[in-house]
Amino acid sequence: MQISRSAKKTAMAVVLLGAVAGASPAYADAGEDVTSRLNHHTNPDIHISYAFSWQSSGNKNVGVRDERADGNPVYSEFDRKNTKGLRLWNTKGQGETTYSDSSTTNYVVKVTACVQYDGTPDKCGPDDRPGDGR
Repeated sequence: MQISRSAKKTAMAVVLLGAVAGASPAYADAGEDVTSRLNHHTNPDIHISYAFSWQSSGNKNVGVRDERADGNPVYSEFDRKNTKGLRLWNTKGQGETTYSDSSTTNYVVKVTACVQYDGTPDKCGPDDRPGDGR
């Protein structure tokens, strides 16, 4: 049995197309920006802590910024695709931002902005996860 040249080309194209379709990208991301802001409990115009991970950077790291000169350290609780329950501290003071390590394969999928208060429970803003409508 002999296979025609056009049949061989068609079969090869199908094999290559299947290989390309099944290949995973070198990296991925959460598909959107994930951000969380903690505001003062009585005045929402007073910002305390801001946590973020930008999709334009592949959600590869988290930043947490201290937005209030109150002497209290801020932090972000965050999850990566394969690692849950991480925490990034910022003890630098108002206007300063601290960044986590970077990973394009274990990208960020949740952030929460928080502040540490001595003698009382810490306060946290809302969680933000991809696809939650925030």
